[in-house]
Amino acid sequence: MAQEEPVNTPGLDAFSPIANHYDAIMEHVDYARWRHIAERLGDLLPRPIVHLDAGCGTGVLMEQLAESGWHSFGIDLSPSMLRVARHRRKLTTLACADLCALPFREQFHLITCLFDSVNFLLREEQVHSAMESFFRALKPGGMLYFDIVTRRMISDHFNNECWMEDHGRFRSSWRSTYHREQRLCETRVRINSGTDSVTRERVYDPEFIQDAVGRAGLSLLSMRDAYTWKKPGRVVTRIDFVAVKGGEKDLTRRFEAVERDIRAALIGRQS
Repeated sequence: MAQEEPVNTPGLDAFSPIANHYDAIMEHVDYARWRHIAERLGDLLPRPIVHLDAGCGTGVLMEQLAESGWHSFGIDLSPSMLRVARHRRKLTTLACADLCALPFREQFHLITCLFDSVNFLLREEQVHSAMESFFRALKPGGMLYFDIVTRRMISDHFNNECWMEDHGRFRSSWRSTYHREQRLCETRVRINSGTDSVTRERVYDPEFIQDAVGRAGLSLLSMRDAYTWKKPGRVVTRIDFVAVKGGEKDLTRRFEAVERDIRAALIGRQS
């Protein structure tokens, strides 16, 4: 994979122009699905669960899990998104940190890293560093739940498209550019006549991600279509991964039962 092109600019908060409007433009996102899966995975872990939401954004998932009595810590690389999480949701256990260099050692039972946060890592070595960072931050027996978007997602929805959305109090304009050979998607979002938010994501093969998980010392428990938790097919647009750091001998058996429950719940929501 070619990796010599420019990457996301260090120190630049790409979400700053849209952070205050982010929740509104993403109100269609199904956070409830992520919450349900996280809670079912939590059934496999000791209580009280110590949870890290890596790439927490404006803290929506943390707020939802708090309704179930969870105590979560959130990190994100965007100070502007964290400010929204603090002021709008009154979340306090937040820090600005890099997925590739988490400042934690064996502190968490569960780490979630969702909404394609891994795709924002634009180089393969960054993905490896992030998986190693997750490994260090997890307690023995702790679990990692993350997702990626696929090439099908980009080609279906972000393949050199321009569009505008009306949110009532404001409008957002979108422009995407997909560099197919580099597997790099650049998305520009503007609120009204403001400054563009420019973000970049890279598409990774699931096999590469699976290998990175293993190299970090984690054991992969599941790689599933995010919306059905069935085996990923050719048209899958988002893939969920669940991995564990060591763990009890009977964890695989117990996880299989939870996995069946999650699959049934997701399919039931679609019927």
